[in-house]
Amino acid sequence: MIAGIRVALLAVSLTISSAADAQRLGGAAEADISLVRVFLALFFCLIVASFAVFLIRQRYGGRMPAMFTRIGSTTARLRLIECRRIAPQSDLCLIECDDREFLLLISPGSALVLKEQPVTESRDK
Repeated sequence: MIAGIRVALLAVSLTISSAADAQRLGGAAEADISLVRVFLALFFCLIVASFAVFLIRQRYGGRMPAMFTRIGSTTARLRLIECRRIAPQSDLCLIECDDREFLLLISPGSALVLKEQPVTESRDK
């Protein structure tokens, strides 16, 4: 009986010590990163991103690079020149197709051609 108690005490002591070791191993030390350092890193990343946007705009003249557009073909017949929202569900769009410009009023149920004219050469492409 005394041997059984000794075995039980040994098992309990091993369990307690391994639980203490697990707590020490699993618990992480406090992060010594200050909030100033975090905000400086965020500020640096925002500066780098802004600089990248500036370079892309300068390189492509304000236009979106072809790799970011859905239609990358230079032989496309259809080109959206400008589109403005005039109501919550209506747009006024200027579209070029086959050397003609179309002014369209687009709403959920219809599309109406307001004006059609030949392309003027003075427009920058």
